[in-house]
Amino acid sequence: MLISVSQTPTASAVPAAPSTTPSAAAPSRPATAPLLTPLGLLTVLLGAALPMIDFFIVNVALPTIDHDLHAGPAMLEMVVAGYGVAYATLLVLGGRLGDMAGRRRLFLWGLAAFGLTSLACGLAPDAWTLVAARVAQGAAAALLLPQVLATIQAATTGKRRARAVSLYGGTAGVSSAVGQVLGGLLVSVDLAGSGWRAVFLVNVPIAAAAWLLAARTVPESRSPHPSRVDGAGTALLATALITLLLPLTEGRAAGWPLWSWLLLAVFPFAAAAFVAVERRAERTGRTPLVPPSLFRIPSVRSGLTMLVPFSLGFGGFMFVVAVALQSGLHYGPLAAGLSLLPLCVAFFLASLAGPRLVQRFGRRVV
Repeated sequence: MLISVSQTPTASAVPAAPSTTPSAAAPSRPATAPLLTPLGLLTVLLGAALPMIDFFIVNVALPTIDHDLHAGPAMLEMVVAGYGVAYATLLVLGGRLGDMAGRRRLFLWGLAAFGLTSLACGLAPDAWTLVAARVAQGAAAALLLPQVLATIQAATTGKRRARAVSLYGGTAGVSSAVGQVLGGLLVSVDLAGSGWRAVFLVNVPIAAAAWLLAARTVPESRSPHPSRVDGAGTALLATALITLLLPLTEGRAAGWPLWSWLLLAVFPFAAAAFVAVERRAERTGRTPLVPPSLFRIPSVRSGLTMLVPFSLGFGGFMFVVAVALQSGLHYGPLAAGLSLLPLCVAFFLASLAGPRLVQRFGRRVV
C-alpha cells in the first residue's frame, strides 16, 4: 500500500524523530529554568501520547467510516494520509516556533488546536470534511509534539532527564500500538450511538484536562538563540511531499487522471529546489529547515538507514492489517484491535528497556 509512505512521520515519532528538531537539541538545562515536576512530566507525556495514538486509532474505524460516509478506498487513504502529510511537513516548523515563542505556550496552543480539530473530525458530516479536519489535526499535532522532548531537555538534568527520556520512549512505543486496540474498543462499545466518531471525540476531554494541567505544571522555556523560520524550505518541502504523496495515494483509485501525472512530474523539481534552497541557506550562515550537513554525521546516516524502512513497513502494516482483519477475516472492531495486543505489550516493554540496554551494551543493541 502506497499509504505507508505517508505514515513515515508517525512511526518516526518514536524517540529518534523529535531529537532532530532544533528545539530538542538543547545540551543542558539553563541554571535559572524551573524543574519539571513529576506531574508536569506526566502532563507532557499525555500531550505526546495524544497525536501518536490518534494516527493509528483511526485504522480500525476505517471500515465503519466507509460504511457510514460512503467514503471509498481512496478517501479512506486520505483520512490517514492527510494527517501524516500535514504532520511531516510542519513538525520541524513546530519545533522552531517553540524555540522562539516559548515551548509551554506552543504546547498549550497545540493542545487546544488538537482538541478542536478532534471535535471537528468527530462531527464531520461527510468524507471530505473529515479529510480536511484530519489535515488540520495533523498540523495541530506538529505544533504540539516537538515541545514535549524539548521541554524535557530544558527542564530536567542528570538521572531525571534519562528517566524522563526513557518514559518518553515508552510512551511513543506503546501509543503507536495501543491506538488500534483503543480504536477497536471504542467502535465496538458504540458510546451513545457515536460509532466511529468516538475515536476522535474521546480526544476532546483528554486534551482539555491536559491543557488545565499544563497551565499549572509545565514550566516555560525557550531557546536562548532561536533559529528563524525557514519559510522557503517549509513551502518547498510541503510542495514536494504533496506532489508525491497525493497522486500515489489517490491516483490508482481515481484511474490515474491527468492531474496525478502532472503532480508526479512536478515532484522531482520541487525536491531538487528544496535541496538547493537548504544548501544555500546553510552556506550563507542561516539555519535551514533540514540542514544538509546533518547527513554527513555517521550516526544520523545509520539511524535513518534503519528508521526509514521501519517507518515505511510499520505504517503500512498497521493500516493494512486493520482493514484485512475486518474486511478479510470478518473480525469485529474489538477483536481486530485486541489481536494487536501482544504487539502493543512487546513494543512497550522494548521501548522502556531500550535506553538501558543501549547504555550498557552500546550501539550493538540497535
